[in-house]
Amino acid sequence: MRLLYIFTALFALGYLFTESWAVKPEPINEMDALIKKIKANTQAVGQATKQAHEVSEAMVEQKAEEKAKLVEAVVEAEVKVQALEQVQEVFVAKMITAGIDTAMVVDEGKNAGPIFDAFLEYQKNGGTEDFNWFRLYIYK
Repeated sequence: MRLLYIFTALFALGYLFTESWAVKPEPINEMDALIKKIKANTQAVGQATKQAHEVSEAMVEQKAEEKAKLVEAVVEAEVKVQALEQVQEVFVAKMITAGIDTAMVVDEGKNAGPIFDAFLEYQKNGGTEDFNWFRLYIYK
């Protein structure tokens, strides 16, 4: 008799805990899930594209400002070069009136002579200026 009670209790428990009593979830449509994922991804891509356009527009504006500044700097540099050329012409005129020969240019291909030998000695002793600077201002 005890066996009958045990088997009846096991049968009742088994029946209660089977899936016939369980709450079944709604069936998931795989196509709907894929469409939701694609929609979320396209929204994310749209936001990224919008941000990329904003950044590129900002960079274009920044580059345009830099270009304008560079054009202004070039104009200022040209003005300074013209002023320096005028100063150089005045300097040459003063040197010529003082009797100093500024036209003595050493041939670039022929580096010889007493001034060039003095320049080589100057470089050996740690001189850093180029030959024309040495010839005009240092050599005496």
